Amino acid sequence: MDSLGFLAYAFVLLSASTNDIRWLRAALFGSNLLFVAYGFALELMPILLFNLLLGCINGYQAYRAWRRPLIILPPKAEGGVGTALMTSTS
Repeated sequence: MDSLGFLAYAFVLLSASTNDIRWLRAALFGSNLLFVAYGFALELMPILLFNLLLGCINGYQAYRAWRRPLIILPPKAEGGVGTALMTSTS
């Protein structure tokens, strides 16, 4: 069962290493699902309920992020931030 917990934390680490909001939300949703399974298997109600709630939020936000069109911004001519990926705000 510990391997399930380690896998869930690996998804949390994965979410911290991405710049794309879509992959961040997908990784967080995956970690929530794994933590729900971990909490259920070990009968840890605080972990199960907290991640069930967070999973609903992250799942909805991941769905919204993947439905938005992707906008690619060109790099600034005078330096600064390079090419960035953004989703539209509308």
